[in-house]
Order: sequence, then C-alpha cells, then structure tokens
Amino acid sequence: MPRRYELVGAFALFVGGAAVVLQYLVTPVSGSMGGAELLATVTEHRTAMGWALALDFPVLLAAPAFLFIGYLAQARTSVLASIATAFLFFPFVVSLPAIFGLDGLAFLASEEPNQVAMVHLLDSWQGSTWFALSVLPYVLLQIVGGILLAIALRRVTSVPSWVALATGAWPLFAVAGQESGVRVIAVIGYALLFATWAVFAMLLLRGRQPAAAQPALVTA
Repeated sequence: MPRRYELVGAFALFVGGAAVVLQYLVTPVSGSMGGAELLATVTEHRTAMGWALALDFPVLLAAPAFLFIGYLAQARTSVLASIATAFLFFPFVVSLPAIFGLDGLAFLASEEPNQVAMVHLLDSWQGSTWFALSVLPYVLLQIVGGILLAIALRRVTSVPSWVALATGAWPLFAVAGQESGVRVIAVIGYALLFATWAVFAMLLLRGRQPAAAQPALVTA
C-alpha cells in the first residue's frame, strides 16, 4: 500500500475511533428512548447534544476505517475478511441518514413551540419501516461482522492476538450496554474499539503489511 494511503488510514482509524468514543460519552440520548423522552432529554441537555452533532462529522471516518481494518485482515485475498468488512462497512453507511437524521431532528424539534407535534414526528421517524430497515441490519451485522473479522485477524501474524479478540468483543459490549441501559458496559465496548483502532493505526504508520500465519511444517 502506498505510504500516503497508510497515513490516511492511520488518521481515519485514530481520529474516527476517538470521535466514536467521545460522541457516545457526550450524547445525552439513547436509541431506546421514545419521542417524548427523547425530546425532553435534548431540551434539557442542548449543549451536550450540540457537541454530539458536531462529532457526527469525524465519526464518518469510521467508514474508511473499516476498510483499512479489512485490509489488515487480508480482505483482498481472504473471503472471510472481505465478508466481515462488507458487514461492517455497508450497513454503517446505510444507517447514517436514519441515525444522524434523528439526532438532528430531535435537536431542531426542541426549539419548536408545538412540542406535541414534535413528539409525534419523532415517534413516526423511529417507528417507520425505513428507520427499522436502516438500523436493525447495522446492529446485527456489526456483531456478526466483528466476530468474523476477529477470526480473520487471528490468522494474521502482524496483528496481536488480543487485538483480534477485542475486535470481536467490542460490538457485543457496545450493543449490550446500549440495549440494557447499563452505560458502563457500552463504555467498555467503545474503549476496546479505540484501543484496537489505535493499534491498527500504529501498524499502518509502521508500514506493517498484513501477513497470514504460515502452517507449521510437519517433520518426521
């Protein structure tokens, strides 16, 4: 891979990973909130929500970050790694309008005088088929893709074993924490994400080419 691409990949991984973690920490809302609770929370924590919206832009770096992780997992030659990369990249991109749009809509709705109408609008957004088809595949394939990617990375000698294991673990912690409302579990998941993405960034900066593990020779 050309050096300029390695630098771009390292930037996307480090900055994108940090943005994902920071956005979760500052965002006052969660996906389990209904329209009324969502609107009330955003109204009460407008500054925090403003920061969360600002972090939407660096969070977009997660999209190319997934591709560079796939490169390190040998997605060019490994079917497993290429499937895992597709499971992480495409659902993430497809879900962006629904998730980011909901956050922006809730922020703007908090300024409107007719709060009853805004609650109905937010409930309609979250209850739409379009929203479900955008978000649910992302959540499910994030878990499946993470596990498959962990297996693919485990076969690459240049990637530490703990990084491969953490790659499969962070989506499980993140989703479990968000769905259960236990914030500390999700924080563990996103901390693992940042730790692994920082390692991937360092591998790219060092110019470490992904190398598959060679089978041991059997001698008589």
